[in-house]
Amino acid sequence: MIAELTGVVLAGGRSSRFGANKALARWQATTMVEQVVNSLLIVMPNVLVVTKKPAELAFLEKPGVRVIKDLHKDGHPMGGLFTALKRLKTSHAFVAACDMPFVRPELIEKLWLARADYDAAIPVWQGRRQPLCGIYSRQCLGLIRACIGQEALGITNLFDCLRTRFMLEQEIQEVDPQGLSFMDIDTPEDYQRAKGLKPC
Repeated sequence: MIAELTGVVLAGGRSSRFGANKALARWQATTMVEQVVNSLLIVMPNVLVVTKKPAELAFLEKPGVRVIKDLHKDGHPMGGLFTALKRLKTSHAFVAACDMPFVRPELIEKLWLARADYDAAIPVWQGRRQPLCGIYSRQCLGLIRACIGQEALGITNLFDCLRTRFMLEQEIQEVDPQGLSFMDIDTPEDYQRAKGLKPC
């Protein structure tokens, strides 16, 4: 258990392509958002769920899990990240989206060990940075506030300014050979395909 790391699940998106709130989509015996929360609780004692509508996700509340309202009305992940870091009581947060049900606890542990004194530890899979499956220091808060103020809302823009430890694909494959931790579910077709996958 990593005491100085808080899990953050971003559940404030509009789910426009999915056609319904995908956080509440059934996943095995639970919901997609619960699957992500439970994966994070394997590694961290506390999880924050950031959403526009806390009442919809109030059922998640239990010891170690708090549902908080996104401080930003727009449905961009930068606002959710800012909200989480502002409420953080630990030095770092691991951030995941609510539509990433295959997040591997082993990957989180590996990112934590790799973070050293960097501001962020971010995986790179198939040449793409994965900002919604990474670790952020609370020290990132000021830069994120400035980016939101300038309406520079792409999270990947942060890495031009942050001291970032990029975890490369060969490192990731040691704990997630298929890279399923980074699979997000945007459409009903993605959802049906994901339900048929068998992580190795």
